[in-house]
Order: sequence, then C-alpha cells, then structure tokens
Amino acid sequence: MQKQLPNERPKPALEAQHLQQLSEEASVEVAESFAADYADLLPRRVERVVRTVSVRDRDIAMDASLSLKTTSWLAGALRMNQLCRELELALALADWAAAASSAQDIAMHLPRLQDALSSRPSLAPAVVLRH
Repeated sequence: MQKQLPNERPKPALEAQHLQQLSEEASVEVAESFAADYADLLPRRVERVVRTVSVRDRDIAMDASLSLKTTSWLAGALRMNQLCRELELALALADWAAAASSAQDIAMHLPRLQDALSSRPSLAPAVVLRH
C-alpha cells in the first residue's frame, strides 16, 4: 500500500489560521480553550489510536482516528489530520501492516506537534499602547 494519500504532500504540523478562524467565529476565549484542551488530550488520543491498532480493533481504531482527525483539523494540526486519514484508509482496506505503520507515524509526530502547540502565538489581539 502507498504510504501517503495520492497527490498529497506532507502538511505542516500546525496552521494558525484554523484557530484564528475559530476565534473569529466564536471568540478568542473559545479558541484558546479549545487549543488548550486539544493539547492536553492529545497524548491520550494518540495512545488510544496506537493501542487499538496494535490489538487490531478496527471499529475502535477507526473511531479513535476519526476523533483525532477531526479535532486536529479544528486545531490546525494539519499533519496529524493527514496521518489519521492515511490510517483510516489502511483500516478501510484491512491492511494491518499499513495501519501499524500509520499508527507509528502518528506516535512519532506527537512530540513535533506538541512543540508546535506550545510555541504557538496567542490568539488575543495585540494591544497598542498610546501615550
């Protein structure tokens, strides 16, 4: 099986415009809260994906991947979203070797994404002080 989805380059770890759009549609507080919750839950979500793939529980692995994929998209974690889509394709084809490889890629991407999340700028607008 092909490792990446056809005609698709690796995506960036984090794309700020996704959270910026959420802050504009809801509020800065909602977007910041979502980003914090995403970062806090990320290790458990990744662990659930890896664990369910390792025991070949296709339905729960698909559910775990869908959850991680969706929240990653909203957070702007485009590479994690892409890796989840690759895993879902492998699961749909019942290709457990490819699924295990994709789950490993997801786990290996986690530290890079955590670094990107911890260094992302605040969504709060800059305050201009006038004298």
